[in-house]
Amino acid sequence: MSRDSRHHGLMHNAEVPPESPGQVAEVQPGTAEFELVLGLGTRILSQDRALTTAFPAARESHVLGAFPAGQCMGFLRYLIQVIGADEGRPPVMYDGTALTEGYVEAFGVDPNVRRRGVGTALQEQARRQCQAAGCYQMRSRSPVTSTENYALKIAAGYVVQPSTENDSYYFLVRL
Repeated sequence: MSRDSRHHGLMHNAEVPPESPGQVAEVQPGTAEFELVLGLGTRILSQDRALTTAFPAARESHVLGAFPAGQCMGFLRYLIQVIGADEGRPPVMYDGTALTEGYVEAFGVDPNVRRRGVGTALQEQARRQCQAAGCYQMRSRSPVTSTENYALKIAAGYVVQPSTENDSYYFLVRL
């Protein structure tokens, strides 16, 4: 799909077939694709800050976008970090190596195309990339109101732990 064939804005339900989550691609800040991701995060899901904030504890930061028919229908930002670094904890060592994780910092799908495979495609791509990077686990946190996200995570094999900080749950899966 060429960059020129992409249109700005959001699609309606009927325009995205349920069996087609579209192309999932990593996007870089400063590109037209990143601006589409940021636009969705800003307008629909209020996660623009989570897509652009710097995280000093992270070794890497990656933003994925789902582009069915050239539109941004979903995004996922994950960080690769030493487990516990974001909480100021000492690293968990195994065979002389600090264990790392993929931490999902931001995730969202346009409400008009939910339950059509977009979120699953984003999560699966992030999981593959974290496995390829040698991460021990993936982790995310979701507010108690994100029941659709819970179903997606549980179906993907994540375990659930209530947060003691606020009204949210942590989801973890070993890679």
